[in-house]
Amino acid sequence: MADSKIRGHLGLCRRAGKMSLGHDAAVTQIKKRTAFLAVCCKDASERLIAEIRDECGFAGRNVRFITADITSDEIYYYIGAKPKVFTINDKGFADMLESDLTGGNE
Repeated sequence: MADSKIRGHLGLCRRAGKMSLGHDAAVTQIKKRTAFLAVCCKDASERLIAEIRDECGFAGRNVRFITADITSDEIYYYIGAKPKVFTINDKGFADMLESDLTGGNE
């Protein structure tokens, strides 16, 4: 999924400091209710996907969750980090990236 729009949006989000990378950072933001979107890469383990999905819906947190059709290697190419899971901690970026990653704008 080498899409320059996704690359640009992920890079912009990271530079703005609105992205939390990796399991521990993602779970912290979900629990603090500062995450708007949690994304698992398609190469994440089923256990990790289930854990993050459960955290998003636990106790009425209602954090949006997607398993994106993107690998951690592609994320590395886009932003220079290789997380299997990340959160977006800004509503505008979350809306934009959810649309990009799910193909909502095609």
